[in-house]
Amino acid sequence: MTTSRRDINSLSPAELDDYVHALGILRARSAANPDDETGYDFQAALHNDMFVGPCEHGNDLFLPWHRSHLYHFEKLLQESDPPRTANVTLPYWDWLHPETTGKFPAAFSLPGLVEDRNTVATALPPDTLDIVTTETDQGEFGGFPAAHPGGDFGRLEFGPHNFMHGNYIGGLMADPSTASMDPIYYSFHAFIDLLWAEWQRRNGSPAPTSPDHDLRGFLSQEKHKVADFADTVALGYRYELTDRLKADFDVPTPQPVVRRLLAAQPLSLVSAPSLTASLRADSRAEFSLAAPPAEARKVMVRLDDLKVPVAGSYVLRAYVHPADVAFRADDPDFADHYGVGYVTMWKSHRTAPDDRPADGRPQPHHPTECNARFDVTAVLAAAPAPEDLVLTLQYLPSPDPYGRPQEAPGLLQEVALKDVLMEVYG
Repeated sequence: MTTSRRDINSLSPAELDDYVHALGILRARSAANPDDETGYDFQAALHNDMFVGPCEHGNDLFLPWHRSHLYHFEKLLQESDPPRTANVTLPYWDWLHPETTGKFPAAFSLPGLVEDRNTVATALPPDTLDIVTTETDQGEFGGFPAAHPGGDFGRLEFGPHNFMHGNYIGGLMADPSTASMDPIYYSFHAFIDLLWAEWQRRNGSPAPTSPDHDLRGFLSQEKHKVADFADTVALGYRYELTDRLKADFDVPTPQPVVRRLLAAQPLSLVSAPSLTASLRADSRAEFSLAAPPAEARKVMVRLDDLKVPVAGSYVLRAYVHPADVAFRADDPDFADHYGVGYVTMWKSHRTAPDDRPADGRPQPHHPTECNARFDVTAVLAAAPAPEDLVLTLQYLPSPDPYGRPQEAPGLLQEVALKDVLMEVYG
């Protein structure tokens, strides 16, 4: 039987009550026995378990690991109190289309679903639909194998996923050590999974790049390899799309382009001794950008070995503009014309408070360094004089977990990278 995961705003009061009832049973198990593997706290701790290692971030295992986590958690909900809970499914939160006057769906104010979160009005991450509907490269979308030389994080994770955790939702979700203790985690990641399922549908469901890899935390389960989580229908569920999502996805998919790397050229800082000095002066850094060769079919800017911060999270927004055009990030026309993307550096793992069992011993939750890339092909093609362009990186510290200005004086010192490169593909 194939079940449907639906938008949380479409659930009836009775359906929401059954969902909260199932969550309550799992919480009661943890209260009675913290080591109960079918309890809420144990399942949440899988997101950063001290024995099996943290969940997967920063590579091609990110999407299948979280699909696995949701799948096994949903089974526990269904088996918690049948027949009442037999048809419970994880509702997704479509954060692209807010349907209530509040920042979060009304359901997340109900007992059993409510937590302290960032309630300050926050702009949603840009380009999310564009990532799903126009990106045809599997690695660029969902992440590269860990040994891949060209990058590791995919655009879906580095962009909207990390931004929503660190900038929009906040609360427990702002910290990877405690994120999955908030029940909104499951609805948020169900929507990430929906976006992946839609991308798979649009791109012919390409085979996963690490099919035989064991997913940490689930080795005792019959389904525990990446290949086991390549198809939602084979797992027994599908997503019921709202009319607005159907309209969003009703656009053609570009033809994939096979490309090969021709050259990678380092970019130089303009009028600054170091990245940190430039960011400290005015929260941005400029790099000179050379004109690409005529045979270039695609041009990317790569931030090489970005350090994953510990003190807090931050966003780097990237713009490519003529050197004689003043930087005006607050001007929508400037941002629309010259913006080429953003990367959210979600903070690394830390030791959680004693009352938050989602943590284990201190260990990195993410890789300690990672790469990010921006496609600058269109901006370069539209520029009348590509040789006069600069790349500007704007530094924006994320708010604290409750939306207040972040007080992390050491964060700026953690904004570090090895190189900024222009990659030319033919």
